[in-house]
Amino acid sequence: MKSKMRMTQVLEVIDLSPHMRRIVLKGNDLIDFPQGMESAHVKVILPQPGQEKPKLGKYPGFEKWMRSYTIRCFDPIEKTLKIDFAVNDHSGLATNWATNASVGDYLGIAGPGDIKYTQYDADWHLIIGDLTALPAIVTTIEKLPADACGYVLAQIPTEQDMQIVKTPKNLEIKWVVNADLTKNMLLETVQKLKWLKGEPAVFIASETQKMKSIRKYVALQPGFERELMYASAYWKSK
Repeated sequence: MKSKMRMTQVLEVIDLSPHMRRIVLKGNDLIDFPQGMESAHVKVILPQPGQEKPKLGKYPGFEKWMRSYTIRCFDPIEKTLKIDFAVNDHSGLATNWATNASVGDYLGIAGPGDIKYTQYDADWHLIIGDLTALPAIVTTIEKLPADACGYVLAQIPTEQDMQIVKTPKNLEIKWVVNADLTKNMLLETVQKLKWLKGEPAVFIASETQKMKSIRKYVALQPGFERELMYASAYWKSK
């Protein structure tokens, strides 16, 4: 993660679905924000209790006020950065901030980090994630070539959380509707897939233990190559 920190303010708040809220950020500090980094992550820097603005810079305990989020879209002309937050199904420092965010609120941004999923020319694609990974999933799909094939398994709490995504013709999206986070329905769904020929590029992002179970299963399948897999724990159940 590159260390540059920037101050931004909320320009707009958009509720995409019952459990996904888009925050549009704007600020002069974004004037040199790198282009083409959609699907990479930034660290959002949250205000501390009683503060209007987050404290930027490195100081003892500064990482406590940072969380990782996907870059959904950046407009270098308007200097606006869009970040989608999962809301209304769990609580946390960043989630609570996003739930209560309003125009004019301040948010710090650090980064961006590197783009993790870059094997766009793989034989086929297997993209798996829960609600917290949905922004990364959608942004990754948008980067795939028109002839990409494979599967996308996206877990959401309700049918109303489905998003309209422009998808390559041979890339099948399976919306896994599951409000019971104790169940690993993503694993159950991937186990029912018809495995395609060739070496898949794999993206897995969800709760820690569920991600590990999915990763273990996928690693045993034909054509699996570890260097073509990105697997990340986006959150940890209590």
